[in-house]
Amino acid sequence: MSYHHALIFYRTITQVHVGCGQEVGVVDLPVIRERSTGYPYFPGSGIRGSLRDEFENPPDEALVADRKTQSSQLFGPEDLANLSATQEPYAGCLAVHDARILLFPVRSDKAVFLWVTCPIVLNRFLRDITAFNLPFTPGVTGVESPGEKAFVGPDSYGTAETDVLHLEEFRFVPQQNAETLRTNLNTLIGNIGRAMGISELASQTVLIHDKAFYHFVNYATIITQHNRLTSAKTVEGGMLFSVESLPPETIFYGMIGATRQRKPDQEGETRFDNPVNTLTTLRNSLCPTVNNGVLRQSYVHFGGKESIGMGLTELTWLTPNAEVNNG
Repeated sequence: MSYHHALIFYRTITQVHVGCGQEVGVVDLPVIRERSTGYPYFPGSGIRGSLRDEFENPPDEALVADRKTQSSQLFGPEDLANLSATQEPYAGCLAVHDARILLFPVRSDKAVFLWVTCPIVLNRFLRDITAFNLPFTPGVTGVESPGEKAFVGPDSYGTAETDVLHLEEFRFVPQQNAETLRTNLNTLIGNIGRAMGISELASQTVLIHDKAFYHFVNYATIITQHNRLTSAKTVEGGMLFSVESLPPETIFYGMIGATRQRKPDQEGETRFDNPVNTLTTLRNSLCPTVNNGVLRQSYVHFGGKESIGMGLTELTWLTPNAEVNNG
């Protein structure tokens, strides 16, 4: 079956902990990371579960029954073991992909923070735009790499060798003879910023080397200590543990695909056989109002530690017939 895909930008509003289970190491509960790159990501299975829960529990209780029926059509049956004897097993008509890192916030001497990115991340994003035929026009075809200790950013950060930039405790100098690369970066990040409604994105984003980006996404995350207290307000024995989380303003992207409904026909049900309409229905159900007359945004919790304020994430939806025009 063929799929049509929506492009989703994920922007963390609070700290987010999407974990990989307990490990023996410096951090007891680290965030989950890609095996090959070490970059943090949101697994598609977790996104799917959070979206399903949000979809099935709308603010208007009158919609709950219809949403439960539609949920089985979109996401598949909740429990295959509970299907009736006459029902054949079936899959949902949505394919929810992992969310990949795009921009990472880092403290800087040029602003409160800057977003950093690297060629591997941006070129993978550009490849995915083409491979999944996503509804987004990047305006560039590729991004080259600056030197290991260099950066490419807006002209306001300087272009002379003496215009030094500090990210955390590290010193970077402007990449020389990088006018074309600077223009391409500004075009791509500017289009992403317009799609997400972040006007300052291009003016606060710098491109660094792949190795430098790897360091920041591995060592500039948030580590917090947690414990369990006794009734006497002392730490219960053995209950001190550390949790790694991603900082607010981390930006990911991912894809959600739709194909024709696989669930067998049942009397009275409206089928989801038009993938574009299916994506629009899902988007509109999670984004009941349009922000500023343009953006389709929703807010969903991902990962663990929701009870202590973690996990709130803003989703910006660009469906195949989206209102957002980033061109």
